[in-house]
Amino acid sequence: MRPFRIRASAAAFGAFLCSGFAPGAAFGAEGGAQAFDLKSGQEQTFAVKVVDGKVTLGAPRVGKLGGAQPKDGEMTVGLSARDDTLHEQVIVTEKTPVPIDFLATGLVGATKIDEAVLCGRLDAPTSAHIGAISWRVSLHAFEARKDGATCE
Repeated sequence: MRPFRIRASAAAFGAFLCSGFAPGAAFGAEGGAQAFDLKSGQEQTFAVKVVDGKVTLGAPRVGKLGGAQPKDGEMTVGLSARDDTLHEQVIVTEKTPVPIDFLATGLVGATKIDEAVLCGRLDAPTSAHIGAISWRVSLHAFEARKDGATCE
C-alpha cells in the first residue's frame, strides 16, 4: 500500500508544478512574443514576415558584426563593441516590405539597465545608443509600421 501513496503524492506534486508553469506558457503562446539576445560584437540576421499587420520572425543566423547583409524579406541587427562613453550601438539594416520598429533592452541578469526604441528604415541603416554595462541586449516588441504612422 505504501508505494501507491508515494506515487499518488508524486503525481499530485507533479500536477501542482505543472499548474504553476501552465499560465506562463499560455501567456507566451498568446502574445506570440519573439525576442533575440545580442552580445557585444555580434549580429543576427532573420526573416521577417508581415501578415495582417503582425510580425513573425524566422530563426536568427548569428555571426560577427559586419559579416552579413540581409536578403529581401530579412533584417540584420548588430551590437557594436563598447566605446569610451560606455555605450554600444545597435545597428539595423532591413530589406523588409515595411519598416519594422522594435525595442532593444540592455539587461544584467533580469535587471533592465537601458532601453532604446529602434525605428525601422528601408532606405538606409539606422542605429541607436544603448548603455554598455549590460551583459546582453534583448531585441523584442517587433511591430510593422502602419502607413502614415511615425516612430517615437
